[in-house]
Amino acid sequence: MSDSIKAALLSAYQVLLGPLVRILLRQGISYAEFSEVAKSVYVEVALKDFKVAGRKATRTRVAVMTGLTRKEVKRVIDEALKDQYEPNAKFSRLGRVLVGWHTDTDFTGPYGLPLELEYEATKAGEPTFSELVKRHSGDMSPRSILDELIRVGAVRETDVGWYRVLRRDYITDATGRDTFERTGFIVRNFINTVDFNMTKSAPGKGRFERHVFPADGIRAKDFEKFDEYLRDRCQALLEELDNWLTKLPIPDPKKGDEVIHTGVGMYHYMTHVADDRNLKEVLRDEGLIRNGHLQEADELNE
Repeated sequence: MSDSIKAALLSAYQVLLGPLVRILLRQGISYAEFSEVAKSVYVEVALKDFKVAGRKATRTRVAVMTGLTRKEVKRVIDEALKDQYEPNAKFSRLGRVLVGWHTDTDFTGPYGLPLELEYEATKAGEPTFSELVKRHSGDMSPRSILDELIRVGAVRETDVGWYRVLRRDYITDATGRDTFERTGFIVRNFINTVDFNMTKSAPGKGRFERHVFPADGIRAKDFEKFDEYLRDRCQALLEELDNWLTKLPIPDPKKGDEVIHTGVGMYHYMTHVADDRNLKEVLRDEGLIRNGHLQEADELNE
């Protein structure tokens, strides 16, 4: 890789890391803690994505590739072997329950509208919320699923033991563990698409990735109007895509089906001029650079 390409890539990563570091600092996570995670990711990706055919992975090879010492690589591996944490996929299971309630014909009525469901059946053969959870969320407790959906306002009780779904998407707490895990999946999936398109074999072989924006921005008073329009149109498209996907046969690896996890994500972004400043510009705006020179150390340490 040439020095110019390396510099451009590192500059792009500096921009990419900005909002991610903002999230970390807001939660009180230091650079030292983040650097340990970064080391483990370097080792993981080197082992997973840069294997040499016919050769066994070694700590030395991982160290050479990542720039870490063999001692650091060993420590990362030792910590991974002790780590008992597994990502909680609850948010995706809750989402599947809501989608099933809107698309599964056993739980929808005329015109495809979701039925009000009783928690447990008082009449044989009637669809129930417990049955919905069992079908679309595996072994999760129906009561815990119901409590969470009520808590976030996706479901409400209409009568004793009867429930109505109010929306199709599961939106987590702003600072809950589910939100942080969801953020990881969303950003990872988007970056995977960008990475795939950077290494695509030929024009037209990439994955769909587009964005639209007015070059001169919009008036602040028009933002709310655009936000409302965007929500309506994007929600309608996502539901249309979701309906199409739910009609596909469920893959069965036991029958030799190769499984591919795929989907579509949409997001609405807004930036301010201040967001685009680099470190030198921030230092200038904060009064730490005057006449092109850094101020004295005692001024910086105040």
